[in-house]
Amino acid sequence: MGKIILLNTPIGNLGDLTTRVSDALKNGTQFAVEDTRVFKDLLSHLGISLIGKRIVSLHDQSESGQVNKLIEMARHEDLYVASEAGSPIVSDPAYPLVVAAYENDIKVEAYSGVSSPIMALELSGLPPIPFQFHGFLPRESGKRAKIFAEVGYGTHIFFEAPTRVEETLDELAELRPEVELAIVRELSKKFEQVMKLKAGEWPQKKKDINFKGEFVFLFHSKESKSGLSGELKTLAQEIMDSGATPKQLSKLLGVILDRPTKEIYTELNRQKKGTQE
Repeated sequence: MGKIILLNTPIGNLGDLTTRVSDALKNGTQFAVEDTRVFKDLLSHLGISLIGKRIVSLHDQSESGQVNKLIEMARHEDLYVASEAGSPIVSDPAYPLVVAAYENDIKVEAYSGVSSPIMALELSGLPPIPFQFHGFLPRESGKRAKIFAEVGYGTHIFFEAPTRVEETLDELAELRPEVELAIVRELSKKFEQVMKLKAGEWPQKKKDINFKGEFVFLFHSKESKSGLSGELKTLAQEIMDSGATPKQLSKLLGVILDRPTKEIYTELNRQKKGTQE
């Protein structure tokens, strides 16, 4: 029986190709890739012949029938999986195939390489722990605003299309001007650019950004912007009226809401004092 092997390919600089991935590209015979043209160009750049290689497409709109076909291919011989660049799992189409592999008792391996969310985090100068990767933001402004308003403590990493990044960061500057922001463009490529600023400074500094290429942006929130919702406040009050202290309740809510316990304790204590006045 074969395996499914995830290949992390360079996101820009071919010098980031690992020896293990290079050997797989040379010696592998079955490949499922996000973009067959891009993958063949990569092999051409590396001087690797296409002779004897079966290359099929795997994309976000892949039907279950195609996934089943790939599973059957992997039953007999190793199937290598690659995206256009970076990880075939991170915001790319391999996840359903990996799930199906485990359901069919097919072994999955990963050959590591450069990952743009991690590389952006390394360059950002923002606190690395905790961090959360959100992938691409929704196209709808209202949905983006909801995410920006609700994210809690930590560093948050996003992908954004070059055609939407200016509008998206305009919204962030208005909604969360206090957060520390890092904008990273064209990672590992010739025109790599890193800008670090307060989100509120974006309207004045965006003239220094070239809105072309691949964008990752990150921001660090010291606390969640939104407090406890009205319903949650009511339930919290009922629990405190039953004898729970703000300190006890804040520990539980901190875990549930992924927010600092101290921040919630302050809010609950203020709420409790307000009801006693």
